[in-house]
Amino acid sequence: MRCVVRGGRKGRLTNAMRGDQTPRSVWVPTADARIHCEIHGDAPGTPIVMIHGLGGNVRSWDGIPAALARTRRVAVVDLRGCGRSERGSAPITLPTLADDVAAVIAHLGAGRCHLIGHSLGGVVAQDLLVRHGRSCGAAVLVSTSSKVGAQAAEGWRRLADVVEQRGVVGEGGSARAFSDAFAAQHPELVEEQGRISASADAKVYAAQARAASSYDYSEALTSVENPVLVMQGLADRMTSPGGSVLLSRAIPNSELELIEGVGHNLHVEMGERFVDVVLEFLTRHDAR
Repeated sequence: MRCVVRGGRKGRLTNAMRGDQTPRSVWVPTADARIHCEIHGDAPGTPIVMIHGLGGNVRSWDGIPAALARTRRVAVVDLRGCGRSERGSAPITLPTLADDVAAVIAHLGAGRCHLIGHSLGGVVAQDLLVRHGRSCGAAVLVSTSSKVGAQAAEGWRRLADVVEQRGVVGEGGSARAFSDAFAAQHPELVEEQGRISASADAKVYAAQARAASSYDYSEALTSVENPVLVMQGLADRMTSPGGSVLLSRAIPNSELELIEGVGHNLHVEMGERFVDVVLEFLTRHDAR
């Protein structure tokens, strides 16, 4: 395991980096639902599949997909019941969510796809690596962990109960997902992420929270052969940085980036630097 500690922000994404191309929407059928994803770009090379976190949708990535699409095709997934994806009849579990993403990978027809997963999306990516590893290239796991402890599990279950009773408003996308400095400097971005969470279906949000309350991939990840980059903000108040260390230690071919001064929504805070780090890592592993 290689570990690097970096400085945080290099700068917000410019309009030029975000691009002016309108992504195209695709619905991928599964056994019980149609999964929506946005396709950005058509550059050759190994495509990227991006998986958002709890209560998010394709908009949670704040322009990152368009910036990545300058060099390759990028598919941004709405997890089932989120954004424009159908809820379906299957229970919302980590394997179900991972199987949905595997269907998207197969639909893209590229053989293998690189993965980027944030928070809960990073856990879904771990399930993909464990059970669908041959369909995956390299993976970037952001603000996530390989297992959930007893205290955190109780917190997730309590959150699910609260959301079912009161709705999602105020439960996600708050300033807690950012470092104090960033939240003070960019209240409009904090508010936008809050609006995304508030738009989530409460039952889906609660089901995702319960799925996040019970998992442990630590042992299974020891057999993963894919190269993995773990990225963790040292100002993250929602996922302990210690969890990222345990995650990276479990994966044989892993690298760990600890980012100073950024919080849970690391990709939003880092902006251009996030794009640079991810593209450098994925480009190194394209040939594999």
